[in-house]
Amino acid sequence: MRRITFVLILIGSSCVGSLHAQPLDSILMLVVENNAELKSLKLEFEAELMKADQVSQLADPQIGVGVPVLRPETRLGPQIMMVSASQMFPWFGTLKAKGDVVVSMSKVKYERIEAERLVLFNKVKIAYYKIQYLSEKELILQDVLVQLHAMKNISLAKVEAGQASSANVLRVQLKIDELNSMIEKIEQEKQKEYAIINELTIQPWTTVIVPDGEFNLPVISFDLGTYQNKIQAEFPMIRMLDLQKEVSQERLTVNQKMGAPKIGIGLDYALVNERSDMDPLYNGRDILVPKLMLTIPIYRKAYKAKEQEELFVQQALDYSKEQLITELLSLLLQFKADYDNAVIDNELSIQQIETSNLAYNILLADYSSGGRGFDDLLQVQMELLNYQLKEKQSLLSAKIAVSNIERITDY
Repeated sequence: MRRITFVLILIGSSCVGSLHAQPLDSILMLVVENNAELKSLKLEFEAELMKADQVSQLADPQIGVGVPVLRPETRLGPQIMMVSASQMFPWFGTLKAKGDVVVSMSKVKYERIEAERLVLFNKVKIAYYKIQYLSEKELILQDVLVQLHAMKNISLAKVEAGQASSANVLRVQLKIDELNSMIEKIEQEKQKEYAIINELTIQPWTTVIVPDGEFNLPVISFDLGTYQNKIQAEFPMIRMLDLQKEVSQERLTVNQKMGAPKIGIGLDYALVNERSDMDPLYNGRDILVPKLMLTIPIYRKAYKAKEQEELFVQQALDYSKEQLITELLSLLLQFKADYDNAVIDNELSIQQIETSNLAYNILLADYSSGGRGFDDLLQVQMELLNYQLKEKQSLLSAKIAVSNIERITDY
């Protein structure tokens, strides 16, 4: 009866939007494929890589042409036009160092993608688990409604036989109305979770997510030392800080290279006309002057300030990394405590459900046979419902705690 009722609920939902059963893994794959934020970050990563060619090429050569208004006279004739060309070269390794900075900065962008992916996965998982919880809660309420309707029929029979008050029928009806209202609210709560998943996966807003798999207690193996080592070596936000420090160190290298002399080569060419008043040897020969240039960075204040800036940046990144690791380990311990509390609540709820079921069956038999103990029967019925809902709530709390742990440790 419970499964049939749930199927009817799903068929009713399909009248509102498209019914779409999806396992969690397939939804997470849709996040990777469709999410606009991840796509934006990926394009930023690609754009950053394009900067490598922009910074690792030589400066443009310089070419100049001059025509003297007052022609200078030389022994071999007047100069009528001068042409010059030059090319500057940075110190050895400067262009490669600039390219290394860009590559490292693109790696920072990539780690941002991984960090955002973990956050989005966590949001999807929590919404998915809430849908599972709400579906389980709905099934429980449907089961209790069946029992309440049976109790109502028994009460009607007892009233007709003069063994019970008609108030019993009304009290049962009040509980039935209350549970029907709770089911309606559950459907509205599901819509909120559908919206979260559909937003993150870029699916149609009318898509109804039907969870796949059992809603049970997750089992985890928690080793804080192992997690600490993994976080320090692989956690995306930590990797971002390490790469930012690497970028800073490479900027120091660029700064050192920029502070070295720059070498240039050039060529000056002057076009000379022949002399008409005499005919000296090499009359009218043009002038060709190869040049070697050297730019010497005498003023060092800017380079020293840049060096000090990057050293401060690296120290700040070290402190940020230390603080982030501390915060992440603290969060792990908090999430583990949430999980442990959920396990304790789950075990207690299971015990309470078993005891309440025994009491309910005894009281139901008494009421069915002699019309006795209606108040106790109704009270135990509501207590049993409360314990069943608490048991499902504990499973949800455990799953959310595990998802939060995975956000920090699963990558």
